[in-house]
Amino acid sequence: MLKISYQPIEVEANKLIAELDGYWLENDIWDINSPIFDKYRPEKLHKKTSVINFSKLSSGVKEEIKYFLMINITSQKMSLNLAIHYGLHLSRFSRFVKTHYPKMLSLTEVSPEKLKRQWTTYLISEGAKINKAGKLSNSYYESMVNQLIKIVFDFYDTRNEFEKDIWDCRKIPGARIGITNTGFLLDFLKIPMQFRDLAKRYLKVRIVSRSWDQCYIDLQSLKLFFTFFVKNYPSITTLTDLNRNDFENYLAWFKNYTKGMEKTHIAYFVSLKLFISYIQMADYPEAPVKDISKLIFDEDFPKKKIKADENIKYIPEGVIIQLEKNFSKIEPADCIPIVILLRISGWRISDILNLKYNECLQKTSQGWYLCGDIVKTEVMGHRIPITDEVAAIVKVLIEEVKQKSTKQNNPHKLLFVRLKGRRIGKPPIRSYIIDALNRLANKYEIVDDQGKIFKFANHAFRHTKAMELINNGMNLLHVQKWMAHASPEMTLRYARILDTTMRKSWEEVARQGIFKIDDTGNIKKIDISDIENENVIEWEYIRYNLDAVRMPLGYCMKPKKQECHTQLNPCLTCRNLCTTAEFIPQYEFEICETKALIERGKMQNRTVWVEKNQALLEKYETVLEVLKTGCLYHKAGKKGREFVGEERKNDSF
Repeated sequence: MLKISYQPIEVEANKLIAELDGYWLENDIWDINSPIFDKYRPEKLHKKTSVINFSKLSSGVKEEIKYFLMINITSQKMSLNLAIHYGLHLSRFSRFVKTHYPKMLSLTEVSPEKLKRQWTTYLISEGAKINKAGKLSNSYYESMVNQLIKIVFDFYDTRNEFEKDIWDCRKIPGARIGITNTGFLLDFLKIPMQFRDLAKRYLKVRIVSRSWDQCYIDLQSLKLFFTFFVKNYPSITTLTDLNRNDFENYLAWFKNYTKGMEKTHIAYFVSLKLFISYIQMADYPEAPVKDISKLIFDEDFPKKKIKADENIKYIPEGVIIQLEKNFSKIEPADCIPIVILLRISGWRISDILNLKYNECLQKTSQGWYLCGDIVKTEVMGHRIPITDEVAAIVKVLIEEVKQKSTKQNNPHKLLFVRLKGRRIGKPPIRSYIIDALNRLANKYEIVDDQGKIFKFANHAFRHTKAMELINNGMNLLHVQKWMAHASPEMTLRYARILDTTMRKSWEEVARQGIFKIDDTGNIKKIDISDIENENVIEWEYIRYNLDAVRMPLGYCMKPKKQECHTQLNPCLTCRNLCTTAEFIPQYEFEICETKALIERGKMQNRTVWVEKNQALLEKYETVLEVLKTGCLYHKAGKKGREFVGEERKNDSF
């Protein structure tokens, strides 16, 4: 018998029997009409039979299969109809066991891989149909045994998860697995044995600080790296002697292996560099002796090629109009409210699916708000305004899900949740929504500007919303807050998305003077006299006309064509230096440092040094005094900062 537990397997077998106690254990024929199945029985039962017969199975294996079906039925992860369907194959499985393992008392006596392989071979020998790919046409056969093996092995295996070769990250405290995730396993079996422990130690640290998705990428990267070295250097058992030549050999192979997979290439390569860097910093005994800077060079990283028209994907206005006309035709119908919230919010699909029915809707004196957590940027309790109509839809959804939810089928109080089946207590998977949209596009011929059927992507709704907010004149800082972006640079990416005609007009006006976009989306030039607030920097204009270089103590607002050799080491007397209240801490630090230099100079009788630093101190203090009043400091003023051409000629400074 395979030893997979630190406790005698007999003890675990007794626990399994104890779990089966009562009807489940005593009866070798389960009658689906029995009262014990009342709470699980669907309206329409399987037509072929109303019983599950275990009588032909050998003792030991019989109890394990009973446990497998019971645990799935009672947790509602498996429908009763599917359990009956699996039951129809039990006689064939019993024949398989008697043929290959007549004395078997537990499925754990054979490795999972061997058992699966022999089962498939047996089915083919019995005449099971095979498809063109060489796989069984009827997936129920393999699916049943795969699930059975996993549940039985998991039950017996009482080791710490980190000791196993396949981690179920749901069992690891602190592991970052999103509620919308469909993946949760990390399989180390394909990592060569001599490096498997090293990979596990590294991933043990990563799994509690990075998402499961990132850890999965890390694992795939390490699998390629270690497999290459074991194949090309069979005697290698450590990375201590790794040198640049070894790495160049791997890099040549890796580039060819990932050819045409740009995103994968970059992700795996970055992951590998982080791995080597970490094990060196953490003093792992297997770490390369040579510093990482002598192993991996900057030029090893491929330059990401971004086509102008592929920089940001968004949904064209014409497609949006067609979609909104066909909202009610989306199937399944439970996708409709999810698509509506994607459309009006611009949030990520994962954040929409993570909405809680007891927290997602708030009413204030100003109106209704949609509220939720933005996991990626860790903005908890984020909220955006919504219309009364959208709020009414959400209220209906809340009432429906509250009535059907229990602590068992919806422990997280999700607004969009599966109340039964394998994903009980979890939201639908992300592809469920996008597949529904693409079926709609095909059925009702939703086409793009070139007349091609449009292919939807969940994230495109986010890009589209950001574009609309900016093009309709919303302040960029407000857009950043709406989208919960971590930085204004991310928000600025969307400012480039405009209709071609509007963009040409927009750039033309930008060259001529200051402008804004009105509520109708039309570009409007702003008169100099209309600008009254001297302490507001018009970033949207400056971005296209001035350098606006951020420096330690402010922004240099010189025109792009004007040369300045001191821009990176700014002079406090330069009229182009523009600084705001956000630089107050830097000025306070410089003042403190300068005062210390003055005192040191006095102690050493260095008169010239003291005089120069005293003059510098006075300049710092002059600027700081202005900043503390809430104003910005800029000698050239707003006109010098943001006016060009005729406007600047008319200025008197």
